[in-house]
Amino acid sequence: MRILYFFSGFIISFSALYGQPPVGAWTDHLDYGSAVQLAVSPSKIYASTGEALIIYNKEFSELTKLSTVNGLTETGISCIAWSDDSDLLIVAYKSANIDLLSGNTIYNIPEIMFGTAGEISIQRIRTSGRYAYLATDYGIIVIDLIRREIRDTWKPGSDSGGNRVYDVATGNGLIYAATENGVWYGELANTGLSYFGNWKQVTGLPELRSNLLIYSGGRLYANYPMQFPEGDQVYSAGSDVYLFSSSAGIQNRSFDAAPGGFSIASGEMARVYNTAGALINSIRSYGWGNPDICQAIIDAGDAWIADKTHGLVHGAGMTDFRKFTLPGPASDKVVNITTLNGTTLICAGGTDGSWEELGRDFQVSIHAKGSFSNIISGNAKDAMRCCFDPSDHSHFFVSSWGHGLFEYRNNLMINHYHSGNSPLGDGAGTDPAAMLCGMTFDRDGNLWMVQGHSASGVKVLTADGKWIIFPCQINTRVPGDIIAAPDGNKWIIQPKLNSLFIIDDNNTPGLLSDDRYLQLPVRDTEGNYFSVFSLNKDLEGNIWAGTDKGPLVYFNTENIFEKSPAAYRIKISRDDGSGLADYLLGTETITSIAVDGANRKWLGTSGSGAYLLSPDGGKVLKTFNKSNSPLFSDSIATIAVDNRTGEVWFGTAGGILSVRETATSGGQEFTGVYSFPNPVREDFSGNVTITGLMKDTNVKITDVSGNLVFETTSTGGQASWDLKTFNGKRVVTGVYLVFCSSADGSQSCTTRILVISR
Repeated sequence: MRILYFFSGFIISFSALYGQPPVGAWTDHLDYGSAVQLAVSPSKIYASTGEALIIYNKEFSELTKLSTVNGLTETGISCIAWSDDSDLLIVAYKSANIDLLSGNTIYNIPEIMFGTAGEISIQRIRTSGRYAYLATDYGIIVIDLIRREIRDTWKPGSDSGGNRVYDVATGNGLIYAATENGVWYGELANTGLSYFGNWKQVTGLPELRSNLLIYSGGRLYANYPMQFPEGDQVYSAGSDVYLFSSSAGIQNRSFDAAPGGFSIASGEMARVYNTAGALINSIRSYGWGNPDICQAIIDAGDAWIADKTHGLVHGAGMTDFRKFTLPGPASDKVVNITTLNGTTLICAGGTDGSWEELGRDFQVSIHAKGSFSNIISGNAKDAMRCCFDPSDHSHFFVSSWGHGLFEYRNNLMINHYHSGNSPLGDGAGTDPAAMLCGMTFDRDGNLWMVQGHSASGVKVLTADGKWIIFPCQINTRVPGDIIAAPDGNKWIIQPKLNSLFIIDDNNTPGLLSDDRYLQLPVRDTEGNYFSVFSLNKDLEGNIWAGTDKGPLVYFNTENIFEKSPAAYRIKISRDDGSGLADYLLGTETITSIAVDGANRKWLGTSGSGAYLLSPDGGKVLKTFNKSNSPLFSDSIATIAVDNRTGEVWFGTAGGILSVRETATSGGQEFTGVYSFPNPVREDFSGNVTITGLMKDTNVKITDVSGNLVFETTSTGGQASWDLKTFNGKRVVTGVYLVFCSSADGSQSCTTRILVISR
């Protein structure tokens, strides 16, 4: 068992003002507008989004969140439950890992995850006394919540083989198990329930899969799921057995105990029954929206609802409904992130491995100044890429897979280009859908894009609103990303063809007669060929390609049409005295490449997390994965670095998060130089950041007497100080002067930092 701590200081209050996090601080950006499960304690309501927790403090009416950023062991929550007797919350993950939350302490129990051969799913958790009963693929796993350990594994069923358990209920000294082969029961006082022979099947109930149970008023209620449109069947078993309820189209999602009875959550409604099984209340509308209820718990006469569409919903007196949500993106799904000057755009669409549409609703999330706004449409699908207009950052475009090109200004759509009103309708074959992926602006403000399933896969929307169709054949129906190199050439990824396609339009996209095209096989100096998954240019004009065998670099690309060079593959010395070296990330698929203000490279991989490289790629400066950071997943879809703030955004298979890093784009002059946090409180243990600097600024920090305590060179437009002097000790309380000078000494500025130490 591992003991962790989560820190309420990092839990973001719903009413908190936006502030800049210190360097090294992580922030989750998850969808808190959906809730799938509940747990109710005397003082708090816990709602699971499937990736994190929403927590409502009933006493202070405060809404907070809890994720891997500030304490949870993982994302991918399968179920949660509250224990009144042990005063703690149980969180079970899809991996079968377990967290126990007690106060500000998290006790991790990984034994189920590590001790079970093969995958195991935890379907539901019920608590009684000091125990938690976990319904799993392998039976019922019992956790002793006092000792915080696994007590036993019980095997309800007719034999010792695996009988999957979906739910558990206790009552009258018995424990009941809803399994794939009907409902079974055993005596709680029986110490031999790990033996299947000590279980009996409840007679009279169907010997079919049952997935929900509740014991109330001396009777057991069992749900039997049916295929839509036939409704689920609920049976009641006591001294007799009868069909309790069945309605066409109704599929039940949760049974829960309620004061004087129980509740049933059924998607579009929730019903509350007394102990005699009589219906006493039903919830079918919120007044302001239609329910999509996953779970409903009655607490002191109020309804608390986990709603898949509306998040955490409170029904005062079960009549006056209000929803509680925290700011977040429209979805935890992400295919691409683009960020510029403090604004971040997130696309939640995508394609499958065969480049077929996923059919996700068109969703683009915009993050600026600490808050989110979301663009959502059910009429379009699969937003793929966003692209800022470099001359007007309020103006951007969104490509979609099958629904054309969308143009926005100040987050409002001003144009939709599709097969009916633009050249995007020249699709090959019978399907004219405008399937777009990569986009980039050239130096003259023209928008370039690549289109799949098209006879001419490269098109340009000029700055004055005209269309240009390039006659080149890029030899694939599947388009990839496109970048504009500093020399004006356009580089296009050709997925599955082990090649790049390069266009030289001679900076005259409207004049096709002077254009040149190059199909460039992706090979290194040793003749090895590679598949390309990502592409970017660095601050020195070099082209970096992310492949199935690590990164490649193209240097001196100005004459690429004359030389058609091989790519350079970076080697890292083993430093073991052997004189040998290995290819940098030579066994990894590089899914994303981002470049920060110090020309460092951020690489995302398909299965080992993210890496920060030195500007030349010769050194791995940092690694981020699930085991050493709050990353939600080691599968990285996209990385983006905000040039203004230095914040690095990660789009992972488990959701979106960011970390505040040191490198920003240095300006041509000192602009609004300041430090944060300032003042520095005595309990602050991070680094102070000085921002607004020029590239490679020399920074000297002295006390008020002029004694030098620290010196560094900025990383891009920011510098960082760990509050320590040259001898490694934290500075004493006082005012510290920051002297900044440009690399050539022609410009300078000063600022001050107030430090409070214990």
